[in-house]
Amino acid sequence: MKKCIVIGGGFAGLTSAVYLAKAGYNVELIEASSKLGGRTYSFLDKNTNTIIDNGQHILMGCYDETLKFIKLIKAEDNFHFQKRLRVIFLKPNFETLVLKSSLVFYPLNLLIGLLNYKAITFIERIKLLRFILMLPFFSKKKLERMNVSEWLKRGHQNDNIIKAFWGIIAVGALNTNIEKASARVFADILKKIFLRGNSSATIVLPAYGLSESYCNHAQKFIEENKGQIILSETIQSFEIENEKVKSIITSNRNITDFDFIISTVPKFALEKILPDAIDNKLNINYSSILSVHIWLKENPLNEPFYGLIDSTVHWIFNHGTHITVVISDANELLEKSKEEIYDIVIHEIEKYTKIKRELVDQYKIIKEKRATFIPSNDIMKYRPSSRTKLMNLSLAGDWTDTSLPSTIESAVKSGRTAAENIISTVVNED
Repeated sequence: MKKCIVIGGGFAGLTSAVYLAKAGYNVELIEASSKLGGRTYSFLDKNTNTIIDNGQHILMGCYDETLKFIKLIKAEDNFHFQKRLRVIFLKPNFETLVLKSSLVFYPLNLLIGLLNYKAITFIERIKLLRFILMLPFFSKKKLERMNVSEWLKRGHQNDNIIKAFWGIIAVGALNTNIEKASARVFADILKKIFLRGNSSATIVLPAYGLSESYCNHAQKFIEENKGQIILSETIQSFEIENEKVKSIITSNRNITDFDFIISTVPKFALEKILPDAIDNKLNINYSSILSVHIWLKENPLNEPFYGLIDSTVHWIFNHGTHITVVISDANELLEKSKEEIYDIVIHEIEKYTKIKRELVDQYKIIKEKRATFIPSNDIMKYRPSSRTKLMNLSLAGDWTDTSLPSTIESAVKSGRTAAENIISTVVNED
């Protein structure tokens, strides 16, 4: 039985390990921290005795790889699936605007839903629909030379349409502002959302904490298929011989009994282990996400989540006893104190909702400084493939060449690709 060491226990690492275990490989997953999940995990907040996520995550019906993975580990019951698209957007003073697909057949259901989206004028809605219908016909080469802002403006999308629609989608999908992100990447996402059937545009939300929703099920799957998961062990270096990794030196041992390795750690961590592994032209800049968990004495909100139009705050997720406020592309706020961040957030909450400062019991701020990379056109050119110059080392992770932005879907796709590359290599050798 061939053995594979998987380095890293985030979505990419768990996906690699699950697919290899399913194929009958001897899998050992090594994670440096004391928990699985990477940048998507949950933990117990001791002050409130509440399970909270390090950051709230939205999945979509077009996340084919992620939904397939969730089904494989039998975790589907841990997620809420919309039957049709429905999102509540807020303007100041709790003015609600609904974007939802109608009950008629696809694609008319989405077209009618967009025509009824009253955050923009009727003429603007027509321009929006025309832009969406033109998605298959935009030149990919031209898109690779533009950022999202340039593309939208060339497509006659004015500031109001961008503010009330495109900007919200872009910051959620790309976690960066539209002046930095690749138009090609955004166009590919939009095609998946709007041009692939009714379910592609729907929202999928975890019913429980992220660790409870997927990490635990993935761990169970791996272990039931005779795989092994090791926590709190750090990879320090590799020994290379004849274009292969001969041994893995960790904080606890020297590992030599393996046939393959999949590294799923970020670029900056991989370079510490293997300095020459990545093309120096790949210069990754990161974008942060700020999550503020706010516990309430009384919660007047009744929808599961809200998007805010033209606000510093992008999303509010309602958990009943508490809400989670999410600010994407939050680099400018990272150096502010917790008190300053809270004042900014509560000001926006009071401005947009019926929640007042005196309803707040307590709060907790979580900063993910390297939440995602910024998907600029330059970065998209130099992302590495799964295969490396070392014959027994493969790469995975949302930053590798999946053609997707830095999302859960990209991480899962990379994990499956790395696993299947190893499986196909063994088949060809046999």
